[in-house]
Amino acid sequence: MAAFNKSLIDIPDDEGVHVKTAGAKGEKYVYKHVKYFRNSEGKPRNRSKAIGKFDADSGKMFPNSNYFELYHVDTALPNITVWDYGYSYLVLKACRDMGLFDCLIRAFSEQRAMDIVVMASYIIRAGNAMDGIDDWLERNYLSINTAKP
Repeated sequence: MAAFNKSLIDIPDDEGVHVKTAGAKGEKYVYKHVKYFRNSEGKPRNRSKAIGKFDADSGKMFPNSNYFELYHVDTALPNITVWDYGYSYLVLKACRDMGLFDCLIRAFSEQRAMDIVVMASYIIRAGNAMDGIDDWLERNYLSINTAKP
């Protein structure tokens, strides 16, 4: 949910959603009626929950945990990974076109050949010792199989 705390979203266009000033600083918050009832005198009343802070510049709101609970919005960000592919594609293509990959497969196993190419790619690209290869591999797509790209 922390990722959404800084995100502006549209104010829901629901019945009972309203903006009002609250707090010592006079800031504006977005509320939603959550309960309607009549008091002991028979007058209609309601209870509201704050669902976010109003942003006057954009006319939108910064949602809080009540918003996600009331509107059944999953706060988990989708698990999306963006990989670098261009460099790894070129390295694998060059290795296959030169026949280097085939030579490595004959000398070692197919997996070891790929490991050697990956390590060499990392050293050339990052110019670094092997201690950062795990992070680099998480950001780069290197096909494990030997099918041509």
